[in-house]
Amino acid sequence: MTLSALIRKRDTGNPATAIPAISATQPKGKAGAVARIATVAVANPKEEKTAPLPKVGAGDTAPLAKVSPGDTAPASRWWLIHYPDRDPVEMTCCPEATHADILERHPDAVAAEPFTPTIRQASAPLTASEETAIRAWLALIEETDPATIAEVIGQCQRDADARDYFTGRAAPELPKPDPYPDDRRTCDQCANLIARRCQAAKRGEIVASRNYEPIRNLPGRCEGYAPGAADTDRRPGRERWPGLIQKGGE
Repeated sequence: MTLSALIRKRDTGNPATAIPAISATQPKGKAGAVARIATVAVANPKEEKTAPLPKVGAGDTAPLAKVSPGDTAPASRWWLIHYPDRDPVEMTCCPEATHADILERHPDAVAAEPFTPTIRQASAPLTASEETAIRAWLALIEETDPATIAEVIGQCQRDADARDYFTGRAAPELPKPDPYPDDRRTCDQCANLIARRCQAAKRGEIVASRNYEPIRNLPGRCEGYAPGAADTDRRPGRERWPGLIQKGGE
């Protein structure tokens, strides 16, 4: 799957690219030769790299670029694609694509040319927290291909724009931890509740009647709590909430 198509898992109909004009959705069988990380490319016009395109008037039809059967243009990873009705856009391909490949997959293009991109080098190494966030975001959009993940991480280690893009996507979309997590438990969740009665009270482990029948669905913190089968935190109440236990004669 192309990375640009991969990002569309989250934004159907809204390409997650720097310039929405980039369109990199292709059938799975052709995914290897299209814009795999088109979302990393900055799709800006590069006037200094290309000759001006012919103007298209209301009654004119721009001629489509033709590729002869004997075309031997070298394969390239980066392509600048020209259209008759909008600015050129940059595409990056993995693996490399030929001129014929690009025009076949972009039939509305009038020309395409390989180019060498200018990468804004990162001023600092990719931090562990940034990499964790990027990997988490890729998992969030259900990207599991190791090669694609490695390619994204590698691009973010070298390219400041790629890093800014992916960390920028991860920041607002990843689930945020609850700033005030509720660690309370109900008596229904406690293994000490048997036949409506608190066994911790029966054993004298908490201050309550030996026949204590608590309100079972009321959240609270109790030193007599024993994790039930569904509680992934296996610490008992005395360890979980040590502040509930008085010290000495306090």
